[in-house]
Amino acid sequence: MISDVFLLGAIVRNLVSNAIRYTEPGGRVLLGCRQHGCLVRIDVVDTGVGISAEQMPEIFEAFARFDSAQRDGLGIGLFIVRQATAMLGHRVDVSSVLSRGTRFSILARSSRCSRPA
Repeated sequence: MISDVFLLGAIVRNLVSNAIRYTEPGGRVLLGCRQHGCLVRIDVVDTGVGISAEQMPEIFEAFARFDSAQRDGLGIGLFIVRQATAMLGHRVDVSSVLSRGTRFSILARSSRCSRPA
């Protein structure tokens, strides 16, 4: 994968931190990485509270906070994720089911692939 270790590390730390924060005790957080053709996909999957369809368009906005019970954090973690992935030329995808969990995926071009992604 062609990337910047500092920015990619910040992206993954933000996603894992959010997954832990929004997953109840006894839930699960999974971090995985796979190559698919010319792309490398890094997934952070949790069994947490999930994100509603109404909230989804706004989750990457600065200072967006949707859980009034959560008092810590500024609401900029996912904003940083979006900005850093854009700077790196990567893509971030998200899928979620309310009360079942969320999957964030970072997709980056593999350095081992010579054909266009």
